[in-house]
Amino acid sequence: MRLKIMVSTVLAVVLGYSLFWYYMAGEVEDRVEDWVSAQKSQGLSVRYEDLEINGFPYRMELSLNKLRVIKTGRNKPPVLLTTPHITLVAFPWKLNHGVIIAKGGALRIGSRRDPELAMTFGKTRSSVVIDLDSGKFQNASFVIKKINWTTGGDVLSEAQQVKLHILRPAQSQGTGNMELPTQIKLYLEADNVISHEFPAGIFSEKADQIKIDLQVNGDRLPTYSKESLGAWRDSGGTLAIKNFEVTAGEIKIELSGEITLDQDLKPLGAFSAKIRGMDNISTAQGGNKTQEMSISLQNGLLYMGPVPVYELSPVVE
Repeated sequence: MRLKIMVSTVLAVVLGYSLFWYYMAGEVEDRVEDWVSAQKSQGLSVRYEDLEINGFPYRMELSLNKLRVIKTGRNKPPVLLTTPHITLVAFPWKLNHGVIIAKGGALRIGSRRDPELAMTFGKTRSSVVIDLDSGKFQNASFVIKKINWTTGGDVLSEAQQVKLHILRPAQSQGTGNMELPTQIKLYLEADNVISHEFPAGIFSEKADQIKIDLQVNGDRLPTYSKESLGAWRDSGGTLAIKNFEVTAGEIKIELSGEITLDQDLKPLGAFSAKIRGMDNISTAQGGNKTQEMSISLQNGLLYMGPVPVYELSPVVE
């Protein structure tokens, strides 16, 4: 009798879980379709082929083929994201946390003929936590095998083994703190970075490794447009760089500081820096000893100490 009760209980649990899994799978599919439909009024178009949900019994794997996402807006450059295949993995008991695996893809900001940013990326694995009520992410982590990009030109830049972590801190209310809240925190690490945008004569367009730890402060999180960035700047928004580390051969630079934007949307700020291998970039005698230096961005120029070494460009034209 006890064996029959035990078997019946196990079968009931298995059957109940199976029904729950397929019910949640249907809920996920409906939510995706509802979300896609709701985004049209926000200027976001999401198109794909062959939506499938697999992974029973331990997880849910939502697969989309030929995903194409287009974001448009008034007085904003269009944004296009494409990928041949993407899989979103979630667990029935924690649908707000998912793992996303993409077989490469492309990102473009601006028009096809004259993009402000054109990027292609290799295999990508990411972990994302989303607020199900608002539909906005709370934090996300990305590991990308390789990235190529151009910014308004034909010269390619690239980076390998890119790691990106993004966190949106909870906004406190009524604290009386005069400082602007932190809208987002970001940590980036990349190897073998080749970019024509490096300051000439310092890294010879190549860095073995780059690490960036920063946070955006302000009353809002700006978008990539003149109007939004200008409003963010005018309200006192700042970009606090907790650590910026570049290693290129014998040269290593570590700096921290804070920047904003000037009236031409060029970087404006100051940093304290520690530099190793100083003799590779100046006539100073220092060998591989670590030296301290002030670095500033003002009047559209990057200064190392009192010496201007690089002309800055607006962050958006």
